[in-house]
Parts: sequence; structure tokens; C-alpha cells
Amino acid sequence: AALGVSAPASAQPAPARLAVSTAGLDLGTAEGARALDLRILHAASALCGTPSSADLRSRARHQACREEARASASAERERLIAEARSGVSIAAASGR
Repeated sequence: AALGVSAPASAQPAPARLAVSTAGLDLGTAEGARALDLRILHAASALCGTPSSADLRSRARHQACREEARASASAERERLIAEARSGVSIAAASGR
């Protein structure tokens, strides 16, 4: 499975969305959830680029971009973890 991390419009022309793989993660455990969070953080960083260390506004924009990108994956992250912990596919259980 994979979830998407989207960059805010201010991060363009970077790619608008990156897939984050959940392969090899046991999302039913705290360790698996932390590993997914790290993958999401890396994807958000890739989407938002590298800030200028000399420009405080650039760093603030970069931080805001990363937070917005991470937030874009939040609902899907929670759904995947809930599915893993319950052992039931929420999408299948809801008829999607």
C-alpha cells in the first residue's frame, strides 16, 4: 500500500505529490507507525526542497511547506494505521 503526500501550491514547481510506500512496515505497531512518519517526513522534505540557510523567511516558508505536506497525508496515515491495528480493511468494510 502507499499513501500520498501533497505539496502546497507555494512549493511549486516541485512535484505536486509523492507516493509513500508502506511496504515492509507493520503499521499495527508503534515502531511501524514511527517508520511511516519518517517516510512521510522525507517525502515532505523532498517536495518542499532545501531552504536557504541565510534567509529566515525561506526557512519559515520551508517549515510551513513541510507541515502542510505532512498534514496532507494525515487522514490516510490514520486510516492505514487503524486498518492495521484492527485487522480489517476500512475501505472494504465501508463498501468502497
